Order: sequence, then structure tokens, then C-alpha cells
Amino acid sequence: MVLLAACSSGPGNTASGTGGASGSGGTGTATGAGDAAGSGAGGVGPGDAGHGGTTGGGGGGASGTSGAGGSSGVSGTSGSGAGGRGGVGTAGASGSAGSSAGGISGTGGSSSTGGTGGAGAATLLTVTAPWPNGAILTGVRDVASPAVTQVVTVHNGGSANLMLTALAISGTNQAAFKINGAPQLPAVLAPGGDLPLTIQVMTSGSALPAAPAQDAGGTILTASLTATAGSSSAQANLFGVILTTATHEVTLGQILQTLGYKLNVGMAQNNANPNSGGTAQQLPKVESGTDEIAAPLFKKAATGNVTLLPVARFSPKGPMPFGWYPAGNATTRNPVAEMASMADAQTSDKARMVLPPIAGATTFDPGTGSFGVWVYTDQVSQKYDTGGTASNGDYAYSEDGPNAPANVHRCKVYPLKNGAGVAVAGSYLLAVEEAANGDYQDYVFVLSNVTVAP
Repeated sequence: MVLLAACSSGPGNTASGTGGASGSGGTGTATGAGDAAGSGAGGVGPGDAGHGGTTGGGGGGASGTSGAGGSSGVSGTSGSGAGGRGGVGTAGASGSAGSSAGGISGTGGSSSTGGTGGAGAATLLTVTAPWPNGAILTGVRDVASPAVTQVVTVHNGGSANLMLTALAISGTNQAAFKINGAPQLPAVLAPGGDLPLTIQVMTSGSALPAAPAQDAGGTILTASLTATAGSSSAQANLFGVILTTATHEVTLGQILQTLGYKLNVGMAQNNANPNSGGTAQQLPKVESGTDEIAAPLFKKAATGNVTLLPVARFSPKGPMPFGWYPAGNATTRNPVAEMASMADAQTSDKARMVLPPIAGATTFDPGTGSFGVWVYTDQVSQKYDTGGTASNGDYAYSEDGPNAPANVHRCKVYPLKNGAGVAVAGSYLLAVEEAANGDYQDYVFVLSNVTVAP
């Protein structure tokens, strides 16, 4: 453990007068532990003057009073280590005894204040999940196999060993989650070390709340995992997204809850079938009173690439490509990546889940011109799944004009907001409807480093 101490000294002034005591000031030291090395030099504090003794009468007058101890040193300045903890200063040394006979010893110097930062070894315990808002696990009610699991990682980001003493799941639906193969505790986690933990969510049993009504979406389970090492602890959120049946899907609002976004998305907020019985032509345009904006085209906002990240899909099976096209030329579909397909009974082969797997990169450079976004839906070709409607077309576009039927509003755009409702600069949520029921969660993307094209 590296520790940089900040020292301060305060010598007392000698007291005058016959028989006066001299009192040297106490010294104060300050230490500050910080996450990274930093300077925490203590200031020099001059001691208070000793009080002079009274002049002795004949035959050695009264003894002088003691010299007062030196005042505390000035606190060390903040170290450069990020997040350093304030060091605790040690008490100054006591003043030396008065020099005349009968002088009383000086009072000890007061303790100096520790520097707000300084060099030293620090521990940083974290629990990380595949998504910033936590682990999000999707499954189907009463489907037992395969188990629905996801790995979270406990990490020691410090420079000293951590003694991991507890791993606990708590929260509203804690009984619906468990740690598979939990390690024996206590356990030492070395500096820079990781401990992967496999979290499982239950898809059946008494831990599940009753299934919601047909159009109310699925069941969202919430809990948290806490790792404890001595006096330190760290947490990660746990979410279970439980579909009532393989094709009985969650709402767009429920998806946003798990992702940690706070948006008013209108009719699709709490309804998985808001255009029930309606046609594609009856899908709503931009909904007033919501966070939706009119944004059919975009432009790159700054240097670097644009990111187009799928964060949810509840669609037909199959590998579904997506990408961008130059404004005014929707048939020039530039691919970015595809939402992958792989066997999984819990998610319709990864076609109905939050955070679907992706094959390929999710960034691209559209240049300086305006561009739109497209996604393949397989409604006409039905290469991978059945049940599509040919009149809906094989592609959905961010512009209404190229869609099928023509001018149908298949892509809703919302300026992205985090869980506190604060806008995320240069980022937008795109919610796509490939059919006609208006749930707008068939494909959900986050588009970043863009502005809305004029």
C-alpha cells in the first residue's frame, strides 16, 4: 500500500520573563488515502507565542506559566487521485516542558486536518452487467428449458486484495432470482480480479406474480444483487422479462423500464395491442402529448461514427438486417449489421427479447448528408418465419413515404432520456411497427451521434 503523508509543523515561541516556561509547538501530520497517487502536502502552521512568565520577586518568584502548544498545521491540499477519501490527521506532539524551575509543561498541539486527497492504495468494488441499467433476462412463463441465465461480474478495481464476505439478492421479486454455483465465502478477490456470477430468473413457480391481462404486456420482475467486501458494497439491478406465451409480448413501456429510459411513448406505453383490429393505415402519426417528435431523417452530429444499436426486438424469427439509406433514395439500403438468430425456446430463437444478439458492427459513417434508417421485416418473403402480411412490405423505413402501405408511420422517434428523465445529447430512440397492431416494439433501436435533419 502506497501512502503519501502530508506533514505540518508549528514551533512555539519561547516565553520571556524570569522563570517563564518555553513551549515548543506540536507537530501535526496528515495522511490521505486516494484512489490514485496524488500529492497531499501539509501546510506549515506557526505555533502560538508562549505566554511570558511573571517577573520573579526576590528569591525566585512564581514559576512562569507554560508555553502554549503550537497550533494545528494547515490541512493538506487535495491529492490528484480521483475520489480520494479525506485522510485523518494524527494529533500533534505535546509541547516541551518550561525551562525554569516550576514551569508547567506546554499543552500538546492540536491535531491537523487530513488532506482531502493523497496517495495510497484504494479498493474499488463494482458489479457490472451486460447493460448499464442491469442484467435483463427474457423468458416465457412455464417454459422450463433452457434455464434463463445471464452473467454479471464482481470486480476489484483497486490495488489491494478484497475479502468478499457476502452476495445477496434483495428486492420486490428476490425469490424469482438465484445465483447458480455461488462461490464459497469469504473469498479473496485479487487486485484487478473478476468473479463472474451466473444469475437465473425463474419462469415458473410461486415466485411469479399472476400473468397480466391479454393486452397488458408481460410480467416484469425486479430485484438487485449486492456484493459486500468488508465495509464496501456494490449493486447491480436484475430484471426478468417474462412473456405469458411465446407470442404474448411485453409493451414498449415495459421494455423502456428495464433499459432504464424514461419516455412517454403514448398508446404503446402500457398496451401491447393498441391498434387491435385496425389496419396499417390506421396506425397513429406523431402522437401529441407524448415525447415523440417528427424526425424522418438525420444527420451526423459530430466527428466519428454514428451508432445504430438494437435494444429490443419482438418480431418474426430470423436474422434481420438493418442499416441506413441516403435521403431521397430508400432503395439504396446500406447494411450496418443484423439481429442474429439462434435456437432458444425462451425467446423464439432470439426473436422476442430485450437486448437481442447482434452479428456485425453497429456503427457507420453516413458522411455529411441526411439519411434515414431501415430494417428488414420479412413480412412478404417469409424466408425465416410464417404469418407475415404481404401488404406490409419486407422493409420498414424511418420516412413514411417508402413504407408499405405507402405513407404508413412505421417508425416513431423520441429524443432519448435516461431514467431520471434527462435528455441524452445526440441520441434518439426509434420504435418500429412492422405489422398493424401498433405495439411499436417489433424493433427498437438507439441511434446516437446524430441530429434531426432539417
